[in-house]
Amino acid sequence: MIRSTENRYGKTLYTLFPGDYFATGEDCILGTVTGACACVCLYDNGRRLGGMGHFIVPGMIGTEGIFADDIATQGITSMEYLIGEIVKLGGDRKYLKAKLFGVARLNSRLSDMEGVIKSNIRFLKEYFSLERIPVETEDIGGMNRRQVLFYPTAGTAMRRFQRRNDDASEFVRIEQEYIDTMFRNKPRYGKVYLFE
Repeated sequence: MIRSTENRYGKTLYTLFPGDYFATGEDCILGTVTGACACVCLYDNGRRLGGMGHFIVPGMIGTEGIFADDIATQGITSMEYLIGEIVKLGGDRKYLKAKLFGVARLNSRLSDMEGVIKSNIRFLKEYFSLERIPVETEDIGGMNRRQVLFYPTAGTAMRRFQRRNDDASEFVRIEQEYIDTMFRNKPRYGKVYLFE
Protein backbone atom coordinates (compact mmCIF):
# COMPACT_ATOMS: atom_id res chain seq x y z
CA MET A 1 0.00 0.00 0.00
CA ILE A 2 1.20 3.50 -0.79
CA ARG A 3 0.14 6.63 1.12
CA SER A 4 0.12 9.85 -0.87
CA THR A 5 -0.76 13.38 0.24
CA GLU A 6 0.31 15.07 -3.01
CA ASN A 7 -2.46 14.21 -5.46
CA ARG A 8 -5.27 15.80 -7.44
CA TYR A 9 -7.98 14.78 -4.96
CA GLY A 10 -7.06 17.11 -2.08
CA LYS A 11 -7.21 14.24 0.45
CA THR A 12 -4.78 11.59 1.56
CA LEU A 13 -4.88 8.71 -0.95
CA TYR A 14 -4.08 5.15 0.09
CA THR A 15 -3.37 3.02 -3.00
CA LEU A 16 -3.94 -0.68 -2.36
CA PHE A 17 -2.23 -3.44 -4.31
CA PRO A 18 -3.47 -7.00 -4.85
CA GLY A 19 -3.53 -8.82 -1.52
CA ASP A 20 -3.87 -5.59 0.51
CA TYR A 21 -6.71 -4.65 2.83
CA PHE A 22 -7.08 -1.46 4.85
CA ALA A 23 -9.73 0.11 7.08
CA THR A 24 -9.90 3.63 8.48
CA GLY A 25 -12.07 6.32 9.97
CA GLU A 26 -9.90 9.03 8.35
CA ASP A 27 -11.46 11.38 5.80
CA CYS A 28 -9.38 10.03 2.94
CA ILE A 29 -9.60 8.04 -0.28
CA LEU A 30 -8.80 4.36 -0.77
CA GLY A 31 -7.92 3.48 -4.34
CA THR A 32 -6.90 0.54 -6.49
CA VAL A 33 -6.97 -0.83 -10.01
CA THR A 34 -8.49 -4.28 -10.29
CA GLY A 35 -8.63 -6.77 -13.12
CA ALA A 36 -9.24 -10.46 -12.38
CA CYS A 37 -9.17 -9.83 -8.62
CA ALA A 38 -12.10 -8.66 -6.53
CA CYS A 39 -12.20 -5.24 -4.92
CA VAL A 40 -14.53 -5.11 -1.92
CA CYS A 41 -15.44 -1.83 -0.23
CA LEU A 42 -17.18 -2.11 3.15
CA TYR A 43 -18.47 0.66 5.38
CA ASP A 44 -20.38 1.29 8.57
CA ASN A 45 -22.17 4.55 7.80
CA GLY A 46 -23.33 5.20 11.36
CA ARG A 47 -19.76 5.14 12.66
CA ARG A 48 -18.27 6.67 9.49
CA LEU A 49 -15.73 3.86 9.06
CA GLY A 50 -14.82 1.90 5.99
CA GLY A 51 -12.28 -0.28 4.33
CA MET A 52 -11.17 -1.87 1.09
CA GLY A 53 -9.83 -5.33 0.27
CA HIS A 54 -8.24 -6.52 -2.98
CA PHE A 55 -8.03 -10.33 -3.31
CA ILE A 56 -8.73 -13.46 -5.35
CA VAL A 57 -10.09 -16.91 -4.48
CA PRO A 58 -7.36 -19.12 -6.01
CA GLY A 59 -9.32 -21.84 -7.78
CA MET A 60 -12.70 -23.27 -8.60
CA ILE A 61 -15.18 -23.66 -5.77
CA GLY A 62 -16.94 -27.03 -5.48
CA THR A 63 -20.66 -27.68 -5.41
CA GLU A 64 -21.08 -27.83 -1.63
CA GLY A 65 -20.89 -24.08 -1.09
CA ILE A 66 -18.22 -21.68 0.07
CA PHE A 67 -18.18 -22.69 3.73
CA ALA A 68 -17.50 -26.34 2.83
CA ASP A 69 -14.75 -25.59 0.30
CA ASP A 70 -11.03 -25.38 1.10
CA ILE A 71 -10.35 -23.01 -1.82
CA ALA A 72 -13.08 -20.58 -0.75
CA THR A 73 -11.56 -20.29 2.73
CA GLN A 74 -8.88 -18.02 1.22
CA GLY A 75 -11.60 -15.54 0.27
CA ILE A 76 -13.33 -15.94 3.63
CA THR A 77 -10.03 -15.27 5.40
CA SER A 78 -9.43 -12.13 3.30
CA MET A 79 -12.93 -10.86 4.10
CA GLU A 80 -12.59 -11.61 7.82
CA TYR A 81 -9.29 -9.70 7.96
CA LEU A 82 -10.96 -6.65 6.41
CA ILE A 83 -14.04 -6.90 8.63
CA GLY A 84 -11.79 -7.43 11.67
CA GLU A 85 -9.95 -4.18 10.92
CA ILE A 86 -13.25 -2.29 10.74
CA VAL A 87 -14.44 -3.86 14.01
CA LYS A 88 -11.13 -2.94 15.71
CA LEU A 89 -11.84 0.69 14.81
CA GLY A 90 -15.27 0.49 16.47
CA GLY A 91 -17.42 -0.63 13.54
CA ASP A 92 -20.20 -3.16 13.86
CA ARG A 93 -20.43 -5.95 11.26
CA LYS A 94 -24.25 -5.95 11.64
CA TYR A 95 -24.35 -2.48 10.04
CA LEU A 96 -21.84 -3.04 7.24
CA LYS A 97 -22.76 -2.38 3.62
CA ALA A 98 -20.73 -3.46 0.59
CA LYS A 99 -19.72 -2.30 -2.86
CA LEU A 100 -18.15 -4.90 -5.19
CA PHE A 101 -15.92 -4.37 -8.23
CA GLY A 102 -13.65 -6.29 -10.56
CA VAL A 103 -13.35 -10.02 -11.35
CA ALA A 104 -12.94 -9.43 -15.09
CA ARG A 105 -11.68 -11.81 -17.75
CA LEU A 106 -9.02 -9.70 -19.39
CA ASN A 107 -6.84 -11.45 -21.92
CA SER A 108 -5.87 -14.75 -23.47
CA ARG A 109 -3.51 -15.57 -20.60
CA LEU A 110 -6.48 -15.59 -18.24
CA SER A 111 -8.85 -17.41 -20.62
CA ASP A 112 -8.01 -20.68 -18.88
CA MET A 113 -9.23 -18.99 -15.68
CA GLU A 114 -12.83 -18.70 -16.87
CA GLY A 115 -13.96 -21.17 -14.18
CA VAL A 116 -11.96 -19.26 -11.55
CA ILE A 117 -13.57 -15.97 -12.57
CA LYS A 118 -17.03 -17.57 -12.24
CA SER A 119 -16.01 -19.02 -8.85
CA ASN A 120 -14.89 -15.60 -7.61
CA ILE A 121 -18.19 -14.03 -8.65
CA ARG A 122 -20.03 -16.91 -6.99
CA PHE A 123 -17.93 -16.46 -3.85
CA LEU A 124 -18.85 -12.76 -3.60
CA LYS A 125 -22.56 -13.40 -4.09
CA GLU A 126 -22.70 -16.31 -1.63
CA TYR A 127 -20.53 -14.68 1.01
CA PHE A 128 -22.52 -11.46 1.24
CA SER A 129 -25.83 -13.29 1.07
CA LEU A 130 -24.89 -15.74 3.85
CA GLU A 131 -23.36 -12.99 5.99
CA ARG A 132 -26.42 -10.78 5.43
CA ILE A 133 -24.28 -7.82 4.39
CA PRO A 134 -26.27 -5.75 1.87
CA VAL A 135 -24.51 -5.14 -1.44
CA GLU A 136 -25.34 -1.59 -2.53
CA THR A 137 -23.25 -1.52 -5.70
CA GLU A 138 -22.09 -4.44 -7.82
CA ASP A 139 -19.92 -3.99 -10.90
CA ILE A 140 -18.26 -7.36 -11.44
CA GLY A 141 -17.39 -9.46 -14.47
CA GLY A 142 -16.90 -8.20 -18.00
CA MET A 143 -13.67 -7.58 -19.89
CA ASN A 144 -12.20 -4.36 -18.44
CA ARG A 145 -10.00 -3.39 -15.56
CA ARG A 146 -11.48 -0.86 -13.20
CA GLN A 147 -10.00 1.99 -11.24
CA VAL A 148 -11.89 2.23 -7.96
CA LEU A 149 -11.82 5.19 -5.55
CA PHE A 150 -13.59 4.70 -2.23
CA TYR A 151 -14.38 7.38 0.38
CA PRO A 152 -14.58 5.28 3.57
CA THR A 153 -16.21 7.83 5.87
CA ALA A 154 -18.96 8.64 3.36
CA GLY A 155 -19.36 5.13 1.97
CA THR A 156 -19.25 6.36 -1.63
CA ALA A 157 -17.26 4.84 -4.46
CA MET A 158 -16.35 5.86 -7.98
CA ARG A 159 -15.45 3.41 -10.71
CA ARG A 160 -13.82 4.14 -14.03
CA PHE A 161 -13.15 1.52 -16.72
CA GLN A 162 -9.57 1.30 -17.88
CA ARG A 163 -10.18 1.11 -21.61
CA ARG A 164 -6.56 0.25 -22.39
CA ASN A 165 -6.00 -3.21 -20.96
CA ASP A 166 -2.28 -2.79 -21.53
CA ASP A 167 -0.41 -5.91 -20.41
CA ALA A 168 2.67 -3.75 -19.74
CA SER A 169 0.88 -1.75 -17.03
CA GLU A 170 2.46 -1.81 -13.57
CA PHE A 171 -0.85 -2.79 -11.94
CA VAL A 172 -1.28 -5.62 -14.45
CA ARG A 173 2.17 -6.96 -13.61
CA ILE A 174 1.60 -6.71 -9.85
CA GLU A 175 -1.83 -8.36 -10.06
CA GLN A 176 -0.48 -11.20 -12.21
CA GLU A 177 2.38 -11.78 -9.73
CA TYR A 178 -0.15 -11.87 -6.88
CA ILE A 179 -2.42 -14.33 -8.76
CA ASP A 180 0.54 -16.57 -9.64
CA THR A 181 1.68 -16.56 -6.00
CA MET A 182 -1.82 -17.35 -4.71
CA PHE A 183 -2.18 -20.29 -7.08
CA ARG A 184 1.32 -21.58 -6.37
CA ASN A 185 0.93 -21.33 -2.60
CA LYS A 186 -2.72 -22.35 -2.20
CA PRO A 187 -2.83 -22.65 1.57
CA ARG A 188 -4.79 -25.47 3.09
CA TYR A 189 -7.13 -24.43 5.84
CA GLY A 190 -9.36 -26.43 8.12
CA LYS A 191 -13.06 -25.81 8.41
CA VAL A 192 -14.10 -22.17 8.81
CA TYR A 193 -16.61 -21.30 11.52
CA LEU A 194 -18.15 -17.84 11.71
CA PHE A 195 -19.49 -16.47 14.95
CA GLU A 196 -22.29 -13.94 15.45
